[in-house]
Amino acid sequence: MFQMIQSRRKTCMWLMLSLSLVILAASSALAQDGGRVLAAGSVMSGSISADAGAATYVFDAPANSSASLTLGNVTGGALSMHVSDINGLTLGQVSTDGAPASSAQVEAAIASGGRHFVFVYFAPGSAAQDTSFDLGLEVAAVLSVAAAVEVAEVPDQLLLGAGIEVSLSWTGAADLNLEVRDPSGRTLYWNSRSTDNGGGFGFDANGLCAVISESPEEAATWQPGFLPTGSYEIIVYYEQACDPLTATVPFNVDVVVDGVLSGTIADVLAPGVLGQQNIYVARFEVGAEGAATVVPGAVYPPSSVTLLPSSFDIVNQVATPLARDVAVAGAITNEQPFVAYSFEGVANELITVDMQATGGSLDTLLQIVDPDGNVIDVNDDAVLGETTNSLISDARLLSSGRYTIIASRYAKEAGGTVGPFRLALSGATGQVAPQVSALNLPPGDIEVSLFWSTGADLQLLVRDPAGESVFDDNPQVTSGGILQEVGNVDCAPAAGAAPVSYVYWPEGFLRPGTYEVEVWYQNPCADFPPPVNFTLQIAVNDVVVARMRQLPQPDQRFVTNFTVQPSGIAMAGDGGFIDAGSATLDYRAAALDAPAIESGVAVTGTISPGNTFDVYQFDGMSGETVTIAMSAVTFALDTNLYLIGPSGRELIANDDGDPVALGLDGRKTDSQISGFILPENGPYTIIATRYGNQYGGTIGVYELSLTKA
Repeated sequence: MFQMIQSRRKTCMWLMLSLSLVILAASSALAQDGGRVLAAGSVMSGSISADAGAATYVFDAPANSSASLTLGNVTGGALSMHVSDINGLTLGQVSTDGAPASSAQVEAAIASGGRHFVFVYFAPGSAAQDTSFDLGLEVAAVLSVAAAVEVAEVPDQLLLGAGIEVSLSWTGAADLNLEVRDPSGRTLYWNSRSTDNGGGFGFDANGLCAVISESPEEAATWQPGFLPTGSYEIIVYYEQACDPLTATVPFNVDVVVDGVLSGTIADVLAPGVLGQQNIYVARFEVGAEGAATVVPGAVYPPSSVTLLPSSFDIVNQVATPLARDVAVAGAITNEQPFVAYSFEGVANELITVDMQATGGSLDTLLQIVDPDGNVIDVNDDAVLGETTNSLISDARLLSSGRYTIIASRYAKEAGGTVGPFRLALSGATGQVAPQVSALNLPPGDIEVSLFWSTGADLQLLVRDPAGESVFDDNPQVTSGGILQEVGNVDCAPAAGAAPVSYVYWPEGFLRPGTYEVEVWYQNPCADFPPPVNFTLQIAVNDVVVARMRQLPQPDQRFVTNFTVQPSGIAMAGDGGFIDAGSATLDYRAAALDAPAIESGVAVTGTISPGNTFDVYQFDGMSGETVTIAMSAVTFALDTNLYLIGPSGRELIANDDGDPVALGLDGRKTDSQISGFILPENGPYTIIATRYGNQYGGTIGVYELSLTKA
């Protein structure tokens, strides 16, 4: 019996693997074979031979509809029909009995619109022989919102005599936190210690690093009784390291359902970078009979919200056309973690997308994708702490073409919340001022534009080749640069809910050289939380040389540059966040044979587009006091200094030194590390660079000096 079961399992697994491979091949093959595209309301004749035992067809259907496929008039051998979506999810499967002119039918519920596949092949166990058939397709009207909600309702409750326990344990002096969300959306964690269905949360281990445990453990439990079946989401947060030597922490999550260990998740979690919190998301599912399946997940930092849940090609294929001002219904499940919609957009128009969960535990997530596959806007929670629904208001489309809306959930494929939703696409809200909606910005030889769609205060700064900066405190410079628009300055949304900042050099003011651009997330402001998804666009002589999309955290600075050649042709440089300090620079190889710098002997160097930093070394002793000064000989250069210790750790940095410490003639953009006491013996490394490191735009000659006391 065991061998027979194993054989059947292998046959089933082989069949599913074969079908998955066929889907991949069929996508491209059928694109060139229009003869196998089924149309609703039609019947197509086909055949398969003993040598070629399968035929593949495709059809398109809208979301929340139903498709009826009839395999009829079968003459020859017995056939099977398998219907699936673009991701290989089975929607139905039937076989004919082999009798003359036999037939079989699949009624498929179409939750996610787009392309679907039909496979016709010889039924298992039947003889392969030349066989003809007819294949018909009927697509019913779109389901109502109420019907879609009814289909996706949370399953019934189940009596569990021993309840449920989810426990987190880890190794290391770190504060990790556990959160578990049940199928009804109730949550248990350190600040939500009980639910109305018997849930409770225990001790907050290593909380705020106040008391460090050698064996930290946290647990969320549900007492014996009637508990919901369905999908439970597990979230592990890396709050903070309680010891400077603690970094990556190994952890285990044990899931016990009705007294039985259903599974263990073993993984590691590291501290987040640039102030971001690292999060691990997984799930487990409790079936109608009480059996539970644990599904390991993945790390989900805040920046992950800008990643697509699938490839752009797949998203494009499954997207269903979406009309304006008409709400549609859909459902998110563990098998279908996203639903895609498409619409035609026009450059500079403003759109609003609203996604509301209508049942279950669903924690929504919205993404807008441009025609090139770039996520141009994203929203998880419309109002942090008040709702898990998603809203993108007054997002600006920068080009015309086919856009995609992705309706998903928190953590996308790794997440565990499920349920029905309602989604609507509309135009600009009534909060937008006419001049912002029209975007009547003056043209220029250089145009630097910053777009975002929240109430946050982002500062745009552009520095010209002479070192003068255009920003809200200095709206015009002698080279001709002008700050025309400034969005949400000081948290005052004077221009409405579609902020735009715009710096330009009018026609006739094009000056060759390297320009630096900075976006500073100054303030999330009271009414909108982070994250903010901004788009930075740089155009020179009506040619877009850069279009960069980023997801900053509060107080982060994004820096990039572009260079205008004497011919008028421009080229953009790299861009990135500069909060990581010297970690953004690949200086270690240069430090191996760096020239020595002697106390009291100044050296000179040049920062240029091809040489963004120089490295020097000196031997130091524990307790010695050093002063390191870097001043610009060419005034356009904005200097920056780092001191690296013998262990390779950054000890101190300085961008703008104290003008008093630098002397009466010292500029505030010169750098100085004054009176620093060396912590150990060994070789020290000095990195002489510029503001923004490799992403910055200032260049010139500098002088560097070291003084030991």
